[in-house]
Order: sequence, then C-alpha cells, then structure tokens
Amino acid sequence: MHACFKPIGVVEEGLYRPGERGAAKSRYEIVSVIRVFDEFVEGLDGLDEYSHIIVVYWMHEEREVKLRVKPWSVERYPEVGIFATRFPPRPNPIGITVVELLSLEKPKVKVKGLDAWSGTPVLDLKPYDYYDVVKNPRVPWWFKDRWEELRLKRDYRRVAPWLGPCVEGG
Repeated sequence: MHACFKPIGVVEEGLYRPGERGAAKSRYEIVSVIRVFDEFVEGLDGLDEYSHIIVVYWMHEEREVKLRVKPWSVERYPEVGIFATRFPPRPNPIGITVVELLSLEKPKVKVKGLDAWSGTPVLDLKPYDYYDVVKNPRVPWWFKDRWEELRLKRDYRRVAPWLGPCVEGG
C-alpha cells in the first residue's frame, strides 16, 4: 500500500537551520509564516477563531531512516524506538506540531512554535480544540528531564506559557 499527498501550502518563513542567523533561538520565539496555496485558501475560513492549530508537514529534507535513536544524543538517555520520539529519521517523515495562531491574512498564516524549516511542504492544518487536550500525560523520565532543562533554559513560562503539563484545576 502506498500513500500520496498533495501539499496545501509551504512554510515561507520557518525555523532556522543549524548555522543560520538566529539558529539558537527557541521555536517559540520565532514567528513562522505558512502560505496556503490559492486552490486551498477557502479552507482557511473560520480557522482564525482558534488560538492554536495543528500543522502537519513533510520533513522533505530528511533522508535517513533509523528505527532506534538516543534522544537528543544525550548519553545518559536510553536508546529507544523512533516511534517513542518526535525525531525526523522516520520511515514516513511526517511532522506534527501544535502552534499558537497569531494571525490569518489569506493566504498567509502566522504562527509561533513551528518546528519546520523554510521551504517545508505543509500537508494539513487542523484546529486545536478540547479533544486534543490531555491534562496529565504520562511521559518517560528522560523526556521529563529534558523538558525541565529546556523549560528553564528557554524561559517557556514567558515565551510560550501555554506549554507543558497541566492537571485538573491547574
């Protein structure tokens, strides 16, 4: 069985590649622009009523497939299967990210938090709503370790206060 997808748009301004100007910035501090192709612009109607959206994209520059990886190449973290991570070297390099919707001025959608490079084909946009909220997801110890490190280092409470685990009443 094969699947074939037609992009609905492209990331015009995205995450900086390693070595590019601004590459050290957090994706939550970068405003990204997605340009939706003319034939799909009508599909944007009503999307601006949401605060956050889900961006589905093709990591088109990824050429490698690994079924096991060491998260962030951190030695103390265990090697795990690729499906236990969000890393690119997947059998099908599809990326999915929840982003903050800043503005929608057809055909352009401005967002914060996108982890895709400029030129990345966008496959779909979906609203983020109550059905997508998991109040206290279970995650492995190494993910919690990395989250705490980056939460402080990148000041997520300031740049993306909507990120992170939540519990009932919190």
